[in-house]
Amino acid sequence: MQASIIAIAAVIVALSMPIFERIQDAIHPKAPLYGTWVEQDVAGYSVDSFTLSDKGVKIAGRYVGTRFSFDGTLVEFSVGEERKTFKVLDANMSEMKLISESHYQPVYRLSEKFKNNIR
Repeated sequence: MQASIIAIAAVIVALSMPIFERIQDAIHPKAPLYGTWVEQDVAGYSVDSFTLSDKGVKIAGRYVGTRFSFDGTLVEFSVGEERKTFKVLDANMSEMKLISESHYQPVYRLSEKFKNNIR
């Protein structure tokens, strides 16, 4: 009996996740985040960057994930087993800070050159 209740609860959660994601996307659209994000205040040879689009997350010219989440404040995605979390710093959604690493929290800026580039 208890196993069937757990199974039913798991099915309900699994079925409701896409609905929750659609509601979240309607409340907090991801499109303003689309483009190439470039690490700030580092030497040119070690600049990190990534691109967000409707197709997912691209790093070094290849897609590392087909989705990312955005709740209005935090942007999250996975690169392999590593979870990256960024906090959006401004209302224009043009700067965010990596907060998933405690020892290094660089600021990334949405490059005007690549803003809303969804290729």
